[in-house]
Amino acid sequence: MSAPNKDSCPPQFVFEMMVAQAARRFLSEDNTAEDIVAEIVAGFSEQYSNDALETDMIDALERLFGFIQSVQITDVDLMLISYIWFCANYESLQVERKKKFLFGNPLKGKPRLLARVYTLTTNFRSYATSVGQGHAPLRPESWKPEDEVEFEPIFSVLFPKPPEKAK
Repeated sequence: MSAPNKDSCPPQFVFEMMVAQAARRFLSEDNTAEDIVAEIVAGFSEQYSNDALETDMIDALERLFGFIQSVQITDVDLMLISYIWFCANYESLQVERKKKFLFGNPLKGKPRLLARVYTLTTNFRSYATSVGQGHAPLRPESWKPEDEVEFEPIFSVLFPKPPEKAK
């Protein structure tokens, strides 16, 4: 492991996007959650430390699916992709994310938050409830992950381009 990312963990909003995309993939692919999480974590190994990240993501997936099963969400995939969009564009229901920081990088590693799994489930629950009440937006129909230029290092791992077929 390289020295710069020895103890770095993703910021909370990046962690939440990672878990939401892992949940989407788990629902649409014929793969285990552990394999999907390991693949996502490996994609971020250059930016963040892998220590405890896989364990936290698996725990977060269990809690996220526990919430999803406890409520009636008609389109889970739409809710999860909308949550990824929301995390990339909003800090809270009322505050848009400032993507171009004056100093530093918004994707720079941070110390590990002990409550990041709890924070994810709380934030997702708040977002899903707000969407259901009509207070929070779903992602725009025209939005694509490629549109997130500021977060390209994150979205290129979360949404890899499919391999091109040889002619």
